[in-house]
Amino acid sequence: MSSLPTGVAKRSVETLGKRITNDVYSPDEVMPTEEELADSLGVSRATVRDAVKVLSGKGLLRTARRYGTRVRSIEEWNFLDGDVVSWHDPSHPRIKQIFAETTELRTVLEPAAAALAAQRGTDEQVKILQAAAHAIHPGQVDVETLFAADCQFHVTLLDMTRNNVMRQLRQIILTMLRISYEFGVVNPDNEKVSREGHIAVADAIAARDHEAARKAMSEMLELNRAIAQD
Repeated sequence: MSSLPTGVAKRSVETLGKRITNDVYSPDEVMPTEEELADSLGVSRATVRDAVKVLSGKGLLRTARRYGTRVRSIEEWNFLDGDVVSWHDPSHPRIKQIFAETTELRTVLEPAAAALAAQRGTDEQVKILQAAAHAIHPGQVDVETLFAADCQFHVTLLDMTRNNVMRQLRQIILTMLRISYEFGVVNPDNEKVSREGHIAVADAIAARDHEAARKAMSEMLELNRAIAQD
């Protein structure tokens, strides 16, 4: 899910990204000079410039002559970028807001996608979807395995819509799931992923009942909505 470079450049981007998202550098604050950043990161000034370009592309920084490099306002950050989300410390209060807002978006997108999947998905895709749903075992498998099964479920669902624009939302949905896991699933105080909810969606799609699929997806997302409102 990451769009980062490799090697020392990646480490530099990640370190600066974490500093920005965790308020070491505040919005509208002028960043340290290239030389100062190079010293603090233990890299060359050229590497710093490359890192700044990447972070600018993610909406975190703005650079201009006579302006310097500044942290952009939070409203300009790309919260559909998985890196930007993951750089936040899980305890950061912003994570709850991101979780709530992405949950709202999911409740608009995914019930409609489930309805289309019931109408357009192939029998082979139905089998993949059902297998992914049944592979979700909260509390019995590690979080990475759980996340992989959840991602397979939702990516397959979007593919089944046979809508090319919706299919291109796969990366966005995966980022939303990542946020869901960062805030919801890994938090021991929250209820775990609903295996029954995923199976209900898959079974409704297998029955080609688009209205039942829409309803089952909406009900499954109510778990996230409840967590977001706590």
